[in-house]
Amino acid sequence: MHALAAVALLLVALDASAATSKKQLWGAIAYSTKSGAYGYAVDMKTKRDAEAGAFRQCGNDCDQLKSFRNNCGAVAQDGKKFGWSLGASREIAEQKASQKCGGERCRTLVWACTSEK
Repeated sequence: MHALAAVALLLVALDASAATSKKQLWGAIAYSTKSGAYGYAVDMKTKRDAEAGAFRQCGNDCDQLKSFRNNCGAVAQDGKKFGWSLGASREIAEQKASQKCGGERCRTLVWACTSEK
């Protein structure tokens, strides 16, 4: 009977460790409030790698950088107004970014999601 209890405890422990072993994946979005240029990087092992990748893709004109971990990010724009937000899905991130930007006239400039959310 003790062996059966030990096996049951081992299975519970393995389940718990699997649930907490979620990968930590980073993403970043770089964008220019002057030109509307943007770049993004996802599924990077470090925040620094994600930010460097986003800036590299965006070019020299970018003046804003937003990073996120195991999530989605979006930037919305209406003329010179920008909104940035995170969300558990692309749709949520886009909706929140649009609201922060000012509402109906704001359109998604760029979005990105890591594969772990």
